[in-house]
Amino acid sequence: MSRSNLPKGIASKNPIPMRLSVDERTQLETIAAKESRSISAMARLIFLAGMKYFSIQG
Repeated sequence: MSRSNLPKGIASKNPIPMRLSVDERTQLETIAAKESRSISAMARLIFLAGMKYFSIQG
């Protein structure tokens, strides 16, 4: 049995492709490496921070 790296309640069957420029991808990879996270996990954390920002800005 394989273990998922996804947090509980996260749908693994509904990935959302995200297009990034070469520079954006490089930045994401650098941040992910510093945080010892996968690129997709780091992208999700950044997305969640952005959602929090936009919900506050209303």
